[in-house]
Amino acid sequence: ETPKNFTTHGLWPDNVSTELNYCGRKKDNYKIMTDDRETNDLYERWPDLTIEKDICLDKQNFWRYEYNKHGTCCEATYNQEQYFHLAVALKDKFDLLKSLGNHGIIPGSKYTVQKINNTIKTVTQGYPNLSCS
Repeated sequence: ETPKNFTTHGLWPDNVSTELNYCGRKKDNYKIMTDDRETNDLYERWPDLTIEKDICLDKQNFWRYEYNKHGTCCEATYNQEQYFHLAVALKDKFDLLKSLGNHGIIPGSKYTVQKINNTIKTVTQGYPNLSCS
C-alpha cells in the first residue's frame, strides 16, 4: 500500500553548532502517557513504524527512547508534554504532503532530488536530509 503521508523521524534540539543527545545522562526520564486521546493523537503524527499500534500505545518504548535521547536536552524550556506537543504542532505546521502537492509534486510521479529539496526548503526554510532507496 502506498503511504498516505509523511511521519516524524524525530525532534532534535541543538545549540546551533551541534545536535544535543542524552542530556538526562542516559537515565530514564520518561513518564508514561496515560491520556488515550493524547497518545492516539501523537500516534497519528509520530507512530512507531516497527510495531503494532496497540503495543506502541501501551509500551511507549519509541517515544521513551526519543524523549530520553532528545527531549531531555530541552527540559529547561519544554517539559515532556510540551516536547511532544511541539513535535505534533511542527508536523501539522509543515504538512509536507500537502505542501509538495501545492508545488506540483504528487505521489506516484518521479522528481529530481534537487526539485524536492528546493520545494521543501521553500516551505520549511531549511534543507531536508533526504535520501532515496
